[in-house]
Amino acid sequence: MPNSTNQFERLRCIKRIDETSDASTFEFEHLDQRPFEFQAGQFLTFEINHYNNLLYRAYSICSSPTQANSVTIAIKRVPGGKISNYLLDNLQAGHALPAMAPAGKFTLEANKTTNNLLLMSAGSGITPCLAIARYLLDTQKKTNIHFIHSARQASDVIMSSLLTELADTHSNFRLTLILEKTDNPDYFQGRLDSHLFKQLVPDNSKQTLFICGPSLYMKSVEEIVFGSGFNMDYFHKESFVAATKAGETVFSDVNHQITFPALDKQFMANDQQSLLDAMHKAGIKVPYSCKSGICGACKCKVSGDVVSSSNEALTAEQIEQGYVLSCSTKANSDLVVEL
Repeated sequence: MPNSTNQFERLRCIKRIDETSDASTFEFEHLDQRPFEFQAGQFLTFEINHYNNLLYRAYSICSSPTQANSVTIAIKRVPGGKISNYLLDNLQAGHALPAMAPAGKFTLEANKTTNNLLLMSAGSGITPCLAIARYLLDTQKKTNIHFIHSARQASDVIMSSLLTELADTHSNFRLTLILEKTDNPDYFQGRLDSHLFKQLVPDNSKQTLFICGPSLYMKSVEEIVFGSGFNMDYFHKESFVAATKAGETVFSDVNHQITFPALDKQFMANDQQSLLDAMHKAGIKVPYSCKSGICGACKCKVSGDVVSSSNEALTAEQIEQGYVLSCSTKANSDLVVEL
């Protein structure tokens, strides 16, 4: 049976490919080898036992739903990256990791789209954009795709041979690489700015843009795109923000009682701290990844009055049933909570 809310299921790594000097792709299958159910652009949240501490990270799927017997993710080494670096040093074919069901709304189905698609990425942000492109090409959708990827140099482009293959075999797939260091006249040298964007996209009136990458890259591109007069209703970004430390001390005189019937546990929560932080401080280990209301890993069901700043990762049905994102929710009364 597929995963239900907040449940983890072990996935087996069946292939590892070292794509660049600091990034690898990992292909996973269900232990019972049943197909995956997901949409292009979604992600998996993994549970990693990091030296006897359970930590959680979300990684976008870069494979297409048309090849549903397995899913592939890419992991890039980052300075000080506790989990990404740990997985790159240790994860091999044959190993298994617990993961939640695919989730996320960085998808064609969840957003306004046109038949002209801009896919813009940098670094490992290439993964969900690549999944979207592969799905559209596999299903032969009548969509013109312009894939614009930024990197330091050609050797840093993850899955570069696949990108080149897609450009060579599909007339509706155009590839543009913007590299900080290059002598190749086929590539653009430097960084994306408003002048280059206008050169690459002279008519943006009927475009849809999906973007994923480091936060500074996405902020810069968003400013460029907005300044070009782009219709921002068709601007869609995937933002994974580094998780902050759970359980931070927050000062307020207002506290509410939180009850967990399944754990036979009660504790007090400050009305100025997130429900996630309060639960972790009380020793209740709720999975989380982004802590920004995007990944959905920390959702739980509550009875009582709450204030939520995000429900982006929840469906209308889940909201109706009383689910909230605990990282983005504060108690406004006593609560009864179910995981």
